Amino acid sequence: MQRRAVAVYVALFVLIGVASYTLMVTAEQPQVAVENPNFQLSSGDGFTVDGQSYTAATVEEVTEEGGHGSTSTHREATLEWTVANVETTDDWAVGDTITVDGQEWNVVSTSASSVTVEEVIDRGAILEADPVADNTTYSGDSGEFVLVDDERVPVSEYFDPATVTFTEGETVPYDGQQATLDSVTNESVTVSWTADESNSQTLKTGDTITLADNTTYTAYFTGPNTVELTASAEAYQAAVSEQETFSQRVSGLRWVTFTAGFIAMLLIAFAFLPSRY
Repeated sequence: MQRRAVAVYVALFVLIGVASYTLMVTAEQPQVAVENPNFQLSSGDGFTVDGQSYTAATVEEVTEEGGHGSTSTHREATLEWTVANVETTDDWAVGDTITVDGQEWNVVSTSASSVTVEEVIDRGAILEADPVADNTTYSGDSGEFVLVDDERVPVSEYFDPATVTFTEGETVPYDGQQATLDSVTNESVTVSWTADESNSQTLKTGDTITLADNTTYTAYFTGPNTVELTASAEAYQAAVSEQETFSQRVSGLRWVTFTAGFIAMLLIAFAFLPSRY
């Protein structure tokens, strides 16, 4: 009779365990998705926000290698865009080395309206090419000099680098751009230019990006090659919460399955213990 009762209880717990296991393995995890996303993009897709064009350069699954030969996979998207006519400024000060018209120059002096620059020359190459000069410079009471046929020649006379003076308002080819000297003072020079600026941002699930309309969008993936952007942070968080709730319930079912199986095995073990009476 005792074993019959145990068999009934074992069958009950087995039934509970099987039911919870079945629910656990057949339940489909809800996908993080928002109704009416602002943008749905695949690799190569373009879109425009407030007159600014954007391109989804890549939307893909990325596999990374971890320690001990393990790997992990995540989805990411890279957005690219170019902002036209971005104004950039730079400052020059005495002692700075700048590149103008493909040539390096040292800033040697500034005044209220002009700046003077001196050509940067390769002293070592010039000395090596001169058969009557020593291949080094020397310092004496009268300053730095070069020995040419055993005669002292001041470095300013021997090397004679070119000097150029630029005035406020002048445009010069600076670092590959046409830059204008906006302000020239006794302390510094401010130059400015406009150029197209290339930008990119890589997004993973939950990352945000602020577009040209000053709106922040949240990125999430609905497939290995599809990313969606939504301006509704609340709707995205609700979708994430729904997925977290699902995970919690699956964990609960897993615990029920384990507990029911464990209890069933205990009952079976107790049923076969020898009676003391």
